[in-house]
Amino acid sequence: MGTGHIMRCIALAQAWQDVGGEVSLLARELPETLGDRVQREGIALIQPHRDIADVEDTCTAAAEADWVVVDGYQFDTAFADRVCSAAKHMLFVDDLGQLDHYAASLVLNQNITADSSTYANHAAHTRLLLGGQHALLRREFRGTAPRRDAITPIERVLVTLGGSDPDNVTTKVIDALLLLPQLHAKVIVGAANPRREELARHCLQAGGRIELLPPVENMVPLMDEAQIAISAGGTSVLELASRGLPTLLIAIADNQLAICETMRDRGLMAYAGWHTDVSPAALALALDEFSSKTAIPQRAQFIERGLELVDGRGAIRVAREMLALTAQCLVRVRTATMNDARRVLDWANDPVTRSVSFNQTQITWSNHEPWFTRRLADASCLLLIGEDLQGNAVGMVRFDVANGIATISINIAPEHRQRGLGTALILVACRGALASGAANQIRALIKPENTASQRAFQRAGFTPSDDEDVAGQRALCMVLN
Repeated sequence: MGTGHIMRCIALAQAWQDVGGEVSLLARELPETLGDRVQREGIALIQPHRDIADVEDTCTAAAEADWVVVDGYQFDTAFADRVCSAAKHMLFVDDLGQLDHYAASLVLNQNITADSSTYANHAAHTRLLLGGQHALLRREFRGTAPRRDAITPIERVLVTLGGSDPDNVTTKVIDALLLLPQLHAKVIVGAANPRREELARHCLQAGGRIELLPPVENMVPLMDEAQIAISAGGTSVLELASRGLPTLLIAIADNQLAICETMRDRGLMAYAGWHTDVSPAALALALDEFSSKTAIPQRAQFIERGLELVDGRGAIRVAREMLALTAQCLVRVRTATMNDARRVLDWANDPVTRSVSFNQTQITWSNHEPWFTRRLADASCLLLIGEDLQGNAVGMVRFDVANGIATISINIAPEHRQRGLGTALILVACRGALASGAANQIRALIKPENTASQRAFQRAGFTPSDDEDVAGQRALCMVLN
């Protein structure tokens, strides 16, 4: 399994952990350094015996999980179908459109080349997640990108050519840098690259201008420090774009050609060419031009368009999609009626509910009935009842909408608490409200001491905003767009 595949699996695992989930990675022949990295992330690593068929192992593991994620070029249609039939839900991470058909719950292609026509032969229930907004980047890439200046003379270069670099393109890049004494470079050597000592000796010719670095767990500080980058056309393309770092690409694998060419054609990155076609002298010329004053407008464009393509929160979006599908297997919502008035009052007067309410006074039926009637008739209010799949009423969700912003209130029936339904009900209700166009943003106002509610909204994808005042009391505000 390639380094890029592992890194994006880690990114998705982190996002799933952030919404309260646990993750295991089933992989064969994983380099020890990557295996250690996986386990440091709190991911259980499962490495089966080589004499057992992959599909049997995967199906066994899939049957015990809420989700199974399949990522790898070696997995064919027959494998995907077998695993899909064993899994509750499956996410198939795809780059090439290599399957005859797709039956997974979700199909993810994060590349700039992703196109829905590639997946025309997919099941009716399959949802496609395409493009850079779904890029699986690790937690560190969620932070705000630096303010970049395309005008300052270029001195600092970052080189990253993948985990193994089987064709030793790194040596060619070092040779090109040796021809450009104005540039200082940091060269990342991947964990699976066997030529570290050889490359280190080669860098000595630069008199300290070229620094060889071991595998780095957090690339963000290096990317943010650099002014330009030289990169292969793999997963790092999306990482670099998310930091707004102008980049010169070299294709080092067949599956990178289309990505490199599309990045060039759409004005996102420069492209030097296929690695065997680029000599050190030609690469030095391309790099010299890319770092020159005449390339300032081009670099400025790359900064802007890269940030537009990838915002670093793609893994969170994918995890939210997964969680929403899981939620739909737990709860559904329907519009409330007057028949629900009494149960909603009973839920509202529950001692736990009153204790976390901004107004803790018990509610009388004489006040509740006319209020409930008005709410049902109010076009700016959406009052919903959550039900489990057996038809039992499990909670209430209310949206009060003004100027495209909906304020959400939620209450889980006391007898249905501790079932994990809070986050599920928030997800299902909010997904419907946003999809209907009733609102383009949803906010929740929560008492600071109500940590359970804060966790439920955070797991549903809400993020903190500025505090607000509710009836003279401080309220934490969390928003979902």
